[in-house]
Amino acid sequence: MPDPLQQIVLLPLGLKIVCASLGILLIHAVFRLLERTLPRHFRERDSRYRVRKAIIFAGYAVVILFVTALFEDRLGRVTFALGVAGASVVIALQDVIASFAGWFAIEFSNLYAVGQRIQIGETKGDVLDISMLRTTLMEIGNWVSGDLYSGRIVQIPNSIVLKGQVFNYSQGFRFVWDEVKIPLTVTSDLQLAREMLLRTAGVILSDYLEEAESSWKGVADNYRLEKSSLDPTVSLVVDGGCFVFTLSYIVDYADRNLMKDRLFTRIAQEITGSDGRLIWAATSNVTNPTTETKAETSNGSSPNAYQILQR
Repeated sequence: MPDPLQQIVLLPLGLKIVCASLGILLIHAVFRLLERTLPRHFRERDSRYRVRKAIIFAGYAVVILFVTALFEDRLGRVTFALGVAGASVVIALQDVIASFAGWFAIEFSNLYAVGQRIQIGETKGDVLDISMLRTTLMEIGNWVSGDLYSGRIVQIPNSIVLKGQVFNYSQGFRFVWDEVKIPLTVTSDLQLAREMLLRTAGVILSDYLEEAESSWKGVADNYRLEKSSLDPTVSLVVDGGCFVFTLSYIVDYADRNLMKDRLFTRIAQEITGSDGRLIWAATSNVTNPTTETKAETSNGSSPNAYQILQR
């Protein structure tokens, strides 16, 4: 007597299709249950994600094996038919094939991983998921300023990584250089301004420097980069009849907004308490804030940020 599997293989094509449909639904239900319950036994978020993805891939593999075993007596004819239609299939599925190749490059070339912040083309965000065809991001920026989430979920075909640039904020060296610009009047004390900016940056950024230097050393050893100073620097240019100081500093990519707020708050306090030795460049043009605001509003422009700070 043939075993049950052999009996199923010998069934007519119509019954096989019914069995295949029922089997796929059953497999889907079992692995769906595993996907919901098994990851709960892992505490770390990364571990839960990896377990969930492993269950999904295992489910696909079981479905493929089941269908292959069920239709093994017809695989020869199916293979011949696919061979005849192979060229048409490749053309029709070229985007899918390219996306799968992109997924392969992402996984095995370590381009990026879930939880990292990346930019692909003009889209920047944190990676939520990487499937075989698409990468899902939580978008950053667009109509919001700084590095805030826009609230949109973006799905990008994996094929794009084979054609364009991929920027990774999190991999290897998670620090970026940023800067703030401080315009002061030409009557301001230049030496005091420079010392104030470096002192302020040194106090606020002190927690980052040691970690950043250690991280930079690892990157420099791996990629043979030249040694670079990570200490804050100040440069000065004259623009529009005022002194413009640029404070450049290194910061964790996730803290750019927070750090700019802390720096500007401290710098504004220092300038206010300088007894007139440091003056915002915009304040020299403000004689009557109410009148000037009305004039700017009538011209369709908004008040200068430094005028708002001074008020």
